[in-house]
Amino acid sequence: MDSIQDNIYFMDRAGRIIMINQAGAKWLGFSSPGEVIGKTDLDLFTEEHGRAAFEDGQRIMETGTPLLGLEEKETWENGHETWVSTTKMPLRDRDGRIIGIFGMSRDITEHKLEEMELHRLARRLGAVNRQMEEDLQMAANLQQAFLPQSYPLFMRPSGGQLIEFSHRYLASTQVSGDLCSIHRRGDREAGMLICDVMGHGVRSALITAIVHTMVGDLTRRNLPPGMFFSELNRQLRTVLKSQDEFIFVTASYLVLNAETGILKGASAGHPIPFIVRRDSPQEAVPLHAVEHVHGPALAVIENTEYKTCELQLAPGDAIVMYTDGILEETDTSGEEFGEKRALQVLSSQQDNIPDLSCDSLVDAVKTFHGGTRLNDDICLLSFRWNAPA
Repeated sequence: MDSIQDNIYFMDRAGRIIMINQAGAKWLGFSSPGEVIGKTDLDLFTEEHGRAAFEDGQRIMETGTPLLGLEEKETWENGHETWVSTTKMPLRDRDGRIIGIFGMSRDITEHKLEEMELHRLARRLGAVNRQMEEDLQMAANLQQAFLPQSYPLFMRPSGGQLIEFSHRYLASTQVSGDLCSIHRRGDREAGMLICDVMGHGVRSALITAIVHTMVGDLTRRNLPPGMFFSELNRQLRTVLKSQDEFIFVTASYLVLNAETGILKGASAGHPIPFIVRRDSPQEAVPLHAVEHVHGPALAVIENTEYKTCELQLAPGDAIVMYTDGILEETDTSGEEFGEKRALQVLSSQQDNIPDLSCDSLVDAVKTFHGGTRLNDDICLLSFRWNAPA
């Protein structure tokens, strides 16, 4: 018994200690086992802990049911607290009658304090995580508010809309680095912007808020698309160049005259939009006019002068603007969805309706991916021009 560092003790039916090892006596604050003989739990601990331990012993003697690996907090008269792992068994004579109890306890105070600290930290971390989740949900709601809530109306004299709009937005996480905007420019023009901030998550989402504010100010100036990007690049460069990490924004901006069908555009490192011609048969192809004025991403090169392209749409022609999440989504083998598949989906659509084009493209990407959660954010913006008469 004295070779073991765990506390070993024996008690009679009255709960008095009749034998204890050296480690047990030392644990209780005595210099030798003989000083502990005859004492009960009520003599050694505070009333609260002593009473509970004493009653545990009486219950074991009454029922014969042991206590195995019980974690006990011991409170001492001087206010000190310790923790032990205790096993208590009924003590029987040769005839099997219960004449007391015996037990072994091991000091687990350090382990228990570490466990309690971990629980405290876990609760604190849980509270922080809940707060972050709430903050992220609020940020996600705010991002939804950045997206078009309604579309500008340009009516044909004979009835119906000169321009039909549609957009789709799917974030791979709660918040996204994608953004699109549809706004009126005077009486006859509509401006369509789509952009993608490098990366994912909170950082990218914060940049979209900055871009949204800048775009709101710039659209009121009715600048040509190239000049629009030159000024947006200057403003973003000023804000983002102070960051430790390299951050850039890709974007595409198109302006359509609702009466004439003249489309002007500029590109800043962004995937080239698709044009879906209302010819027979209907065909979707990259908008090469924009490709010819393709400039660098925003906030990369200071004082960049972006160019503006111009082309004439035919009645019923539609444009599909998108972020790279559409083309770069992969299947289970790692193959990307790609431009070819996107063009095939758009070419197969009937009537060239923006709503149907957006839905078909999103559905095709989801089916191709096959998972429940996309790898990247997706944003789509589509519009179709209908001639005045």
